[in-house]
Amino acid sequence: MMRLLAVVSLLLVAAATPTVAAETKDDGWLDTFRAIPIQDGGRVMPLDTYADMLAVDLTGRKHWSASRGPAALAGRDAIELLADLMFNPDGFIDGGALGTPLIAIENRPFKKRVGLDEKTRFFSAAEIARNDGIKRVLRDFEAERMKDQSARPKGDAKIALNLSNAVHRLNQFVSREPLPIVPRAGERFLRVSEAGGEPGTEKAQAAMRAFGEAYRAGKPLDAPATALADALTETGHITDKQARAIRLELFYNAHKPWRMTAYAYALSIIMFGLSRLMLRKPLVILAVLLGVWGVAEHTLGIGLRVGILGRAPVSNTYESLLWMGLIGIFIGLIAQVFNRKAYYLFAGVCAALLSVLFAMMVPISDQTNSLPAVLRSNYWLTVHVLTIVASYGVLMVASVLGHVYLFRTAILGHRLEPDQNEHPGRSHPITVQIYRCMQIGLFLLTAGTILGGVWAADSWGRFWGWDPKETWALISIVIYFAVLHARYVKWIKDFGLAASAVLAFTAIVWTFYGVNYVMATGLHSYGFGAGGETWVGLWAIAEAVFLIVCKLRAKSLAGGGHKTGPTGRGTTAGGVEKATA
Repeated sequence: MMRLLAVVSLLLVAAATPTVAAETKDDGWLDTFRAIPIQDGGRVMPLDTYADMLAVDLTGRKHWSASRGPAALAGRDAIELLADLMFNPDGFIDGGALGTPLIAIENRPFKKRVGLDEKTRFFSAAEIARNDGIKRVLRDFEAERMKDQSARPKGDAKIALNLSNAVHRLNQFVSREPLPIVPRAGERFLRVSEAGGEPGTEKAQAAMRAFGEAYRAGKPLDAPATALADALTETGHITDKQARAIRLELFYNAHKPWRMTAYAYALSIIMFGLSRLMLRKPLVILAVLLGVWGVAEHTLGIGLRVGILGRAPVSNTYESLLWMGLIGIFIGLIAQVFNRKAYYLFAGVCAALLSVLFAMMVPISDQTNSLPAVLRSNYWLTVHVLTIVASYGVLMVASVLGHVYLFRTAILGHRLEPDQNEHPGRSHPITVQIYRCMQIGLFLLTAGTILGGVWAADSWGRFWGWDPKETWALISIVIYFAVLHARYVKWIKDFGLAASAVLAFTAIVWTFYGVNYVMATGLHSYGFGAGGETWVGLWAIAEAVFLIVCKLRAKSLAGGGHKTGPTGRGTTAGGVEKATA
């Protein structure tokens, strides 16, 4: 046991190492530079966050190595990239900001269609700007927009527009366009750069020039960075609330709570799995402790976001996924207290890990966006979205439990449905847990949809309008009502309920993701996004294959005489009792 704990401790230390390394690498001036506030995307943020967003927009990543990322940026930090672009764009690496391959293009078919080398991942702004194929795609989309102003970029048009925006951003740095970094409490920030700025920013301009000269000359930067921060503060100031949010965001960026959360949940699942093979009680205890650590990090991450953004964590896909996972693990913890032999906690950890992993795939620019006007009715926004997304979390737990039942009974063959004629009313314990989760989830889903109508009446002046989001919420409710009633009148048995929990959750995924990211129509346009279709499509295919395999395997086992005996253990056709896990 001590050896096992030592191995787990080493894993945890390894998990935390990237954060520690990033912190010890920074010079003092970098810490000062990171903390300078900038107004971007409708909110105030530290340059640290702005640099991460810029790095992802350009290179697709915010950390680079020799094998992952532009070779020119290997081993560097996003804030260093921003400093180079702000103060030395012409001397940036060897080719300058416009001549250095920085902009990522991952889509190989697109590269082939526009005449770029398919094997090359990063291209310079100059190369992209003069590419005739990309120009043609942009012209075609512009012609489409002339015919239909509501046309949204898709496929090649979307990629080409993103590339055009990346080139434009680099051009802004090369031309020394001022950035909004001179704070004014509750007002628009003033713009300033080395080359000039708005009236009233003369002191900040001088500090910028002094810092730039020291930066290009390779001189110590601690004093110039401090002088720059002081000059910006003297020229204007931010509110105490904004200052507190800046400090929280710097901690959030350094601590990386979602990475820690994912590590904790993943290790918890591994320990649960190992406990089925050896050291059952010690490993289960360790798995629970790791799960609690994950919950602590998960709660910390959401709490920090609330403090940073000053609102409930429900305004976009990223936050909704995180909230969904937190509800899933909380349901698992609470239910496990009442039934210690159940699989609630394991299912909750799995649901939480999946939600965090999918949230981490959301583009960084969509993770901390400002609220559109329709979402500023905070009371109804909070009660509606928190409730309905909570239902998604509970129904995800039901889906995971469905997978557990199907895997154990159909794939491993440990137990099939009891003979309802021989043992009327007897159900597998896991299916009881699935049924309870679906009941709770359906109650929350129905309540959340009704509250959504109240919010719609408050925001749009009507309770219901058959908007695609509303329609699919109703479809999801009907599906789960049908499943629960079919179970109640015994139209479906244990296997059918487990398979329905898996299949019905696809309706939730479509309501949550498909309406916003695939259909992208209706009044819920504030939730629209793009990307992830490949991953969600692969997930749907994998689920379909899993259910088909389980059904075929169940028929095979049933045909072989495998059934459940009166003790609840599996028996072979000859009546010999077969122990199950």
